[in-house]
Amino acid sequence: MQGKTLYTILLSIIAVLTLALAVLIVILFTYNAGKTLPVKQNVQRTVPPEEQAVFRLYGSSEGNGSNDAVFNIKNDDKHPNSFIMASISIIYDGGKRNKHLEKRTELIERVYLSQLKQATIEYFRGKTFDELQESDAMEDARKNLMETFNNILSNEGTEEPFIIKVVFDKWIIQ
Repeated sequence: MQGKTLYTILLSIIAVLTLALAVLIVILFTYNAGKTLPVKQNVQRTVPPEEQAVFRLYGSSEGNGSNDAVFNIKNDDKHPNSFIMASISIIYDGGKRNKHLEKRTELIERVYLSQLKQATIEYFRGKTFDELQESDAMEDARKNLMETFNNILSNEGTEEPFIIKVVFDKWIIQ
């Protein structure tokens, strides 16, 4: 008789534990159903100066201005046939201890250079003289071009946006 009582007690304990586990699973799934997993945002790391690289998209490193780009801008009634002369540099992340520097330089110089230049031309072609004369026009151009450049470079599966900033060494509107 004592064996049957022990057997019944063990079965009761197993049944209670199984029921408790089932309740915990239901609570866990019900509680987490309303929550979404946090999405990893594109937070760029703070890049120290020694891990930053500069690529001159338009302009020469000598400073003589012979390679400055002249972009036609959108015509309007007050300023027909206007243009902007600009020198543009891209500052990008070479990776921790510059481990991605060669690969990223290769991407910019050999694969995406023409697309980056085309995006720049299209940006300025869509702006009028008055829009480019506004006080925040250069800052808007920096932000828009950086976003566009990072989108171009991320089309081929690069791991994260690596262009840190776009710098205008020269900005002359005529």
